[in-house]
Amino acid sequence: MWKIRFHRMFQKVPQLRKYLPETALCNEARLADYLDRYPAVYIKPDGGGRGKGVIKAWKKGNLIYYVKVKGDVQSVNSVKELFLKLKLKKPVHIVQQAIDLARINGRPFDIRVMMMRDRQERWNYIGMVAKVAGTKSIITNVARGKGYVLPIDRALRESLGLSGSRIAKKKNEMIQVAELCTRTHSKSRYDWQIGYDIAIDRKGKVWFIETNPTVPAHSLFRSEPSVYRTMKQLAAFHKRKQKHV
Repeated sequence: MWKIRFHRMFQKVPQLRKYLPETALCNEARLADYLDRYPAVYIKPDGGGRGKGVIKAWKKGNLIYYVKVKGDVQSVNSVKELFLKLKLKKPVHIVQQAIDLARINGRPFDIRVMMMRDRQERWNYIGMVAKVAGTKSIITNVARGKGYVLPIDRALRESLGLSGSRIAKKKNEMIQVAELCTRTHSKSRYDWQIGYDIAIDRKGKVWFIETNPTVPAHSLFRSEPSVYRTMKQLAAFHKRKQKHV
């Protein structure tokens, strides 16, 4: 279990708490509680990535509505029925308060913030891009949800009407969150790269969503040639280094 482990680790850091959506291991009682407390929730495999198996669910009247990854809305009569239909007992899942994400042309987006160790093993912020969800997709994973990537400045300008210093301030806040998460993360395990999914809601509040330490999708940054080149160079360096350990 690693999503919930990182969430609990970050929850212990006072400066990070305000950025964390409510998250817990998913069982029937907890899911029922979250559906009562929040307009919508996400249910995710605890060890998964790349948007695989993600479900968005919400309660309306006597029914529970849900979408799995991408497609049409379906409904069930109870949390128990949802559990059985989606086989949520295996593998382990988490349930997370859904954030009302900022949107571009009606589609939600989040931000991938990339941190990498340099040749002296020091962590550095490398870059960030916005990941816009595809049509009918509840996830922002570009490959699985058929979405697209945008430069972060353009995404903040088009979604929230920010400009100039306000864009810089919002980016700095996200970098600070990523740096603090990285310092905390590094106390428990060694990684040389981490991609963070960070979100901004419709009111402009920053939220931390999850950590991607193993496959942080360098290809998202192809539209930013200098950033992409730096990432590939550092990746090659660390892979060579690992071969000689």
